[in-house]
Amino acid sequence: MKIEFDSISPETLEYQDEQGRWQYTDRPRPSLEPPGEILPAPAATSNPNRDLNARLRAQFSPQTPVQEATLGTVTVKTAMGTGSGFFISTTGHLLTNRHVIKLPERERKEIQQSLGDAEQELDRYRKRLTWREQELDRYRKDLAQYETSLGTLPEGAGKADRQAYYRSKQNQYQTLQQELATDRRTFQEVEKKVITQRREIDWKLAVSGTTHTFILVLKDGTELTASLLAVSPDHDLALLKLDRYQTPSLLPAAPQDIGQGVAVYAIGSPVGLRDSISAGVVSGFESTFIRTDAKIYPGNSGDPLILANGRVIGINTMKQITEKFEGIGYAIDINTALREFADHLPHH
Repeated sequence: MKIEFDSISPETLEYQDEQGRWQYTDRPRPSLEPPGEILPAPAATSNPNRDLNARLRAQFSPQTPVQEATLGTVTVKTAMGTGSGFFISTTGHLLTNRHVIKLPERERKEIQQSLGDAEQELDRYRKRLTWREQELDRYRKDLAQYETSLGTLPEGAGKADRQAYYRSKQNQYQTLQQELATDRRTFQEVEKKVITQRREIDWKLAVSGTTHTFILVLKDGTELTASLLAVSPDHDLALLKLDRYQTPSLLPAAPQDIGQGVAVYAIGSPVGLRDSISAGVVSGFESTFIRTDAKIYPGNSGDPLILANGRVIGINTMKQITEKFEGIGYAIDINTALREFADHLPHH
C-alpha cells in the first residue's frame, strides 16, 4: 500500500542577493528587510520564473551531459539533517531515499538509547549529589553537638586541645561545602544538557514521522518546499512533488548501456558539500542494487548515479564499510523506483 498526502503549494518570493543575483524562494528572505513582491501563480508554461529548467540552464550553461544532470539534482533538508534527490519528471516529481525523510527504526532506537545513557548518567550525578548533601548534613549536626559539648568543659589544656580539633573539623566542613557546591554546578550543567538533548530528540522523533513537507535546495541555492507524495513500503525510496514548476529532469538509462565496468558519476551533497560530483565504475549487481566504487558519503543518500551520457541508472542509498576498505556504494536500480511509483508518475 502506498502512502499519499495532499500537496502544499506556497507562494513564491523573488529578491536580489548581495551579489545582485535574483533569488526565487517560497520562504521569507533571510534578513530583516521585507521580501520582494509576491509573484502571481499562473501555470508554469506562462510564467518564465517558474520554468526552473530554463532558468538554471541559462545561469549555468552546462557543457556536458553530466553537468546538465546537476541541474536536476537537489539537496533535501529535513529535521534529521540533509540528503539528496533528483527530479524524474519535468513537472516536479522527485526521487530520494525513504531514510532521508523518515528516521529509520535502527537510528530511532540508537537515538533513544543515547538519551537513555545520558539520563542514566544524570541519575548517577543526582544520587551522588544526594549522598554528599546527606553526608554534609550529618557532619553539620556532629559539629553542632561537639560545639555544645565544648561549652560544658572547664577551661584548661584539655579544652584547648578539643577546640583546636573542632577548628580543624570546621575547616574540613567548609571544604566539603565547597565540594558540594562544585557537585551542584556539575549536576546543573549535566541536567541542562540532558534536558536540551531530550527536547531535541523528542522533537526529532515526533517530526520524523509526521512531517510531510521538505525544503529543496536547487543548484543556484534557491529554496523551495516540496510535499511528500508516496513512500515505498518495500524499498528505501520516497517520492516528493514540487508543484507548479517546470523542472529539469533526469531520464532513465537504456538497459543495454548499463554493464559492469561502465563509468558512472554520483551527484549530491556529501558531508554538507552541495552540488558535488564523484566518479567511479559499476562494480557489479546484487538483487535490486547496483554496486559502485564511486564515493558515497553521508549526504549522498538519494542522489542519482548516472552514466556519462547523463542518464540515471540508480538512486544512491548506502555504503558497505569494512576494516580495510573505504567501502562499496549501493544504488537502487532506477527501474525499481519507476515501477514502485508508476501510479504517481506521468505516463509519458
